[in-house]
Amino acid sequence: MQAKNIALAPVLAAVFAGNAFAAQPVSGEGPLFQNEVAAVSTVSRAEVIKQAIANPPAAGVNTAVAYKADAPSNVSRAEVRKQTRDAIAAGYQIKSGEMS
Repeated sequence: MQAKNIALAPVLAAVFAGNAFAAQPVSGEGPLFQNEVAAVSTVSRAEVIKQAIANPPAAGVNTAVAYKADAPSNVSRAEVRKQTRDAIAAGYQIKSGEMS
């Protein structure tokens, strides 16, 4: 009888431990805040658009508006290559690699 209880003790401990952990939130889900009040925004769409126009994104921010605002270049590819070759011949060092 004693050997049977010793053999079943780890099995019963694992079963009861599994039930105890089943009531806990899954990793990354806790702590559970279930009493949060869902708030609805009182600002209208028109007001949000006015605020966005009044406070545009900073220069250099990658947005669709920033790309559309760029003027097309009047310099051809051949001219850019020639300017680059002339700059390198004049001593300009093109920064490349990890330390650039």
